[in-house]
Amino acid sequence: MKRLILFFWTCIILSGCKTGSETDIQAEKNIIQNLEDQWSEGFATNDADKILNLYSEDAVAMSSEKPTLTGIQEIRKHIESMLSDTALIFNTYKYAIDVMEISASGDLAYVRGHDEITMKTKDGTVQDKGRYIDIWKKIDGKWKIITMISNKGKE
Repeated sequence: MKRLILFFWTCIILSGCKTGSETDIQAEKNIIQNLEDQWSEGFATNDADKILNLYSEDAVAMSSEKPTLTGIQEIRKHIESMLSDTALIFNTYKYAIDVMEISASGDLAYVRGHDEITMKTKDGTVQDKGRYIDIWKKIDGKWKIITMISNKGKE
C-alpha cells in the first residue's frame, strides 16, 4: 500500500514538472521584427551584404516578375541588380507586417506583409506596391529566410 501511495504522489509531482524549455513567442517575434527592419535598412542604404546575411545558403526567392532563384548566389545576383537599378529609389522603401506567426517549437516562422517603393518612370515618379511572404527558420540558433515570395499588387 505504501508503494502505491508513493507511486501516486510521484506521478502527481512529476506531472507538474516541465520538460524542455518553453518558447518565448513574443521574444522570437521581436527578433524577427528586427530582422525584417534590417532587410528594409539594407535596401534603404544600398547594402547588399546586410540583406543577404538574412538568407540561408539554400534559400529560395520567388516573384511574379522573375524566375525562381535558388541558393544565395542567385539571390545575390538579383539583389545586386536591383540595388543598381537607378529607376528604384530605395530610400523611399516602406513595409508593414500584416501577420507574423511563430511555431510553438520556436524554430519556424512566417511573415506576411506589404511594401511600397518609389520608382522613376518616363512620366515621373510612381509608387510601386507589393505583397510578400517570408518564411524564416532557425538555423544554428539564428533566424534565416529560407523562402521569400513577393508579387506586385495592392495591399
